[in-house]
Amino acid sequence: MAAAFLRRATLLIWTAGLAGCGGSAGAPPGGPATPLPSSSPGLATIDGIVGQNYPEAFGVELAIYKGGALKYAHGYGLRDRGLPDTFPAAPNIWRTQPVDQTLNLPRGVFVPDQNTIFELASVSKEFTAAAILVLQQDGKLSTSDPLSKYFPTFPSGDSISVLQLIQHSSGLVDYNNFGTTPDFSAAYVAFLQNGQTDYQPIIDRLAQFPLQFVPGSAYSYSNSNYLLLGVIVAKVSGMPFGAFLQQRIFQPLGMTQTQQGYPSSPVTDFALGYGDVGAGPRRGWQSNLQWLAGPGGLTSTVGDLDKWDRAVRQPGSVFGAQALNAMFAPGAYPQSYGTYAAGWFISTLEGRPYVWHDGAFEGFQTMNASFPGDDIEIIILTNDGTGLDPYYMVPQLYDVAKTL
Repeated sequence: MAAAFLRRATLLIWTAGLAGCGGSAGAPPGGPATPLPSSSPGLATIDGIVGQNYPEAFGVELAIYKGGALKYAHGYGLRDRGLPDTFPAAPNIWRTQPVDQTLNLPRGVFVPDQNTIFELASVSKEFTAAAILVLQQDGKLSTSDPLSKYFPTFPSGDSISVLQLIQHSSGLVDYNNFGTTPDFSAAYVAFLQNGQTDYQPIIDRLAQFPLQFVPGSAYSYSNSNYLLLGVIVAKVSGMPFGAFLQQRIFQPLGMTQTQQGYPSSPVTDFALGYGDVGAGPRRGWQSNLQWLAGPGGLTSTVGDLDKWDRAVRQPGSVFGAQALNAMFAPGAYPQSYGTYAAGWFISTLEGRPYVWHDGAFEGFQTMNASFPGDDIEIIILTNDGTGLDPYYMVPQLYDVAKTL
């Protein structure tokens, strides 16, 4: 499952200072989490499923849609535990100000609701891949273009295609790592110094590492792929990546609570990230969503994700049929948990089509799951960065959703 790499990285950040960090990674679920059987006693109801898996110390916003209608939405636990905050002993490698201070959020003991904005982590990749497909639909690029078309001096750029970036078959190492090889600490410092708008220091550092394999010959989840895709969107469109998403995807779909980065003030209903590595709940250091722009830099709500899930179900104002076919065309390297397409894992559950992406980063874990044959969506946003991945709850919730 996709968030395993991220969870390991997050734990390192919480406990060990400069360490690896990133979006999600294509590997079976990692960390201490283990799948729970759908027949487990006490899990007959949705509340029981969530309560069994998430302590009340953490916030969970769950929404289930069926046939285009909201069937269930509920907030559990706390999106904000109130003051005083206790941060992990590890240093703030991001050098960021806590988001509650940046946005001047009112503090208190608050439960999440449908309007609570969460960091999406790697669920953001759905939108990055979609932006590329919109530009292809416009005739401004092709997924068969070589990387060298956009980065002429990049080593092996002639042998890596845009499609291989999309499907994680490029062989690029992951840039979102600090303190251990491949170390991008100096690139992060340079990124801060240039005002967090120029990604060239990352690209230059990425060019120094050999490919893990011949492009197109294997699958390996790497946030670097989606970092480059975000930069390509900006280059081709002539506007910042986040602005392109707003103009071409969020605004046409009415996604008024979604943005690349943190929302502009004033905002009051925002989830703060927490985690627990044995010392009780702690605030997470605020991640840098500009650094993560393409791979994991979006914030949103369950309601906006429903608008998105419905938009990619059939051709409409944003995506034509060819773009949607490309979005859900699986790559060449199936894994036990699904095959990566364009920002989505393509899989089955109980013999039914199942498309999804999860995410985990710095106090947040997320899951956007869709069952197109059943017209069911299960969206889970949490501010628990170290507990059970919400991926594991989907089979149980799916059984309940079919009866709603």
